[in-house]
Amino acid sequence: MPHFHFHVSNGTGETRDEEGVDLPDLDAAHARALSGIRSILREELGRGVLDFGGMIRITDPQGRLVREVPFDSAVEVRRSGRPR
Repeated sequence: MPHFHFHVSNGTGETRDEEGVDLPDLDAAHARALSGIRSILREELGRGVLDFGGMIRITDPQGRLVREVPFDSAVEVRRSGRPR
């Protein structure tokens, strides 16, 4: 089973995933990255801030980049036509 690392880069800097996790394939790793991003955004929303400028970089055990997942790809933002 492939091993993936998930390194988070956002407004607070970079947090490297030194342990990583075994997952069936890159699609499963991508889904895990999206879930992680949504968790981060939930915490930010609790503080009244949403920063879509971050990303998760997925690497293999040798540190080679296999995919970048931007924060803004993890959610769909909708606005109604109603005034504030």
